[in-house]
Amino acid sequence: MPQPSKLHTRFVRQLLPLLVLAFVLSAASTTWFTHRSQLAQAQVQRSQTLVTLGAALVKPLWDCDGTTIQAVVQAMTDQPNVRSVLVQDQCNATTWQAGTQAQGPDLHTLTIPLLYYASTGRSYSVGALTITFTGVSVRTSLTHNVGLQLVVFATMLAAVLTGAAWVFRRIIGRPLHRLREAMRAHQELTPIPAHWAEELAEITATYNTQVQELRRQARHDPLTGLGNRTLLEEHLQRAIRRAERTRALGHVLLLDLDRFKPVNDTYGHAAGDAVLKTVAQRLLSCVRDTDTVARLGGDEFVVLTPDAPVEGSIQALAQRLRNAIEQPIDWNGRALQVRASIGVAQLLRDGTTSAALLASADAAMYAHKQQDR
Repeated sequence: MPQPSKLHTRFVRQLLPLLVLAFVLSAASTTWFTHRSQLAQAQVQRSQTLVTLGAALVKPLWDCDGTTIQAVVQAMTDQPNVRSVLVQDQCNATTWQAGTQAQGPDLHTLTIPLLYYASTGRSYSVGALTITFTGVSVRTSLTHNVGLQLVVFATMLAAVLTGAAWVFRRIIGRPLHRLREAMRAHQELTPIPAHWAEELAEITATYNTQVQELRRQARHDPLTGLGNRTLLEEHLQRAIRRAERTRALGHVLLLDLDRFKPVNDTYGHAAGDAVLKTVAQRLLSCVRDTDTVARLGGDEFVVLTPDAPVEGSIQALAQRLRNAIEQPIDWNGRALQVRASIGVAQLLRDGTTSAALLASADAAMYAHKQQDR
């Protein structure tokens, strides 16, 4: 399977044909304008050349000086872009010509009459001058300009690709690299730099929201919204370290619902879910903001108090939890009621790890359940 190309490589590959097309269009338009300009200039120059050379022939033609006429005609072919010269001599009733006679679409032929003006002001026709010039073709214009066009294109290509690479790296490459590194580490990318493009900032904000939601889902029970075993483990570790440092009297209370299975069996899982969610809210109402309430799974809950309760002893807190849980729960007009068995473990005294504390609280809860039975 071929490896996917990098983003900047694909960017350059797609940009290059556009630059080549721009070069072709630029070369074509420049060649066309150059050709039109050369045609206009050539027309003016050839007309001036025709008039100037014609004036040099009038006197020899008037004097019927064939030797001079032939020399002048021969000299005319040495002029730039002159292909052939033809002079009709009325005095000698002959034709003088020099150069290469040829025909073609690129050749340009001009003819003017040759007039001699006497001192009386009267004009006399002494002949005619016809000159065939080498034409200005599109190929010639292209040949003259292709070198310059190639230089301009190469310069433009280097400037555009260099600038595009720098802009791409600054606007897209670096932000994407930072976002990719954050995604690999499963971390949020905050704060989002203010100079980032709107699209990248929006993508990053969406990614940050998803990371926050995934973290919340990974640490919370989807039914009750309480913390799960993962979140409880994190808070327990912090509470243990604090107790070791300050000797705070923290406790772990493990609660197991009694009479919950009959509710599920009799009224279905919807009723059981309603009971669990109500119990979760009642537990939260009995504790402080600094305490942690978590659901381990099934009908087991944990309350973590990192230090001693503000009101009364830990036994008083446990009793408040029991009283809250045992209040009837209204479900579709029916009064559902459950009880709770609670086991308590004290941080450091009953264990220095989360597993040891939960095991100690579970043993105490089981003893309490057996005693109630």
